[in-house]
Amino acid sequence: MSTLKIYKDKEYATLPEFQTQGSACFDVQAAFEIGQMIRAYNPWNKEINIVTKIIAGNTGFLLHPEHRALVPTGLIFDIPEDHVLKMYVRSSVALKKGLVLANGTGIIDSDYVDPSYIILHNISDSLVRIEHGERLAQCALEPVFKYDIEEIDEAPSQKTDRDGGLGSTGT
Repeated sequence: MSTLKIYKDKEYATLPEFQTQGSACFDVQAAFEIGQMIRAYNPWNKEINIVTKIIAGNTGFLLHPEHRALVPTGLIFDIPEDHVLKMYVRSSVALKKGLVLANGTGIIDSDYVDPSYIILHNISDSLVRIEHGERLAQCALEPVFKYDIEEIDEAPSQKTDRDGGLGSTGT
């Protein structure tokens, strides 16, 4: 069994945990304090800063429609060699809030030893509140199959009875 070691970069961060015995992924929470600047981007790719504040009794910030934000986790992952940490948005966050990961699946390599972020994109048509301590993402530690990349001089030949190109495996 592999071990994922985690350093809390911020004292107010929460160590992730598996929510049930059958959980394939562990949940990751947002970690920020009042007055912290959250780096974000508007629909025109202009960098903006959002200041966290008290909203409805909790520390949080509002993410506008079509804006993207780097939500801090307060965690640094010590990923074992020959492994990768894959980050996904929690399904309830996507369904109920209209938030997705801007990069689809977050890939954290074993040689990345800096603070981690959840890169959220608001695809809804409403302002979305993001709160400190909110479980936004889930991560899975996976082994990496190592391989070489080699250039070849000729295009690959047909290997099966597949007929056609892109999208040709069925109707």
